[in-house]
Amino acid sequence: MILAKNQNVFYNKYDFTDSIVTNVQWDKNMLDLLVEVDYFWDIEGNNKNLKIRFKNCREAIFSMPKAYSDIPKNELHSYVNSWYTITNCMAVENNGLFDISIKTIDDNPRWLTLLCDEIWLENV
Repeated sequence: MILAKNQNVFYNKYDFTDSIVTNVQWDKNMLDLLVEVDYFWDIEGNNKNLKIRFKNCREAIFSMPKAYSDIPKNELHSYVNSWYTITNCMAVENNGLFDISIKTIDDNPRWLTLLCDEIWLENV
């Protein structure tokens, strides 16, 4: 079920701050990027799994935090939840496309920047 579309995904009812990314994958159609989040601000006080669908992606760039290189390999897994905790989401519409930026621990580089036709928020 679609809960929100386009600008309403990030700028209306939903605030993804402190939500944790739990899965990232390309949809079966190989055009839509799917980002699942453990949504922190559920009204009932329970965390809720939601999916952000970036329709018809033109570009998707992922960047791990700068600290990634400084952590010993055997300790990397203990940092995953903080590295995938959303701190800010932005979407700007430009010439019929959405330019999206999702930040986690670092402001620069951002965890995900992408360009797509539409943004959908769905129940998992």
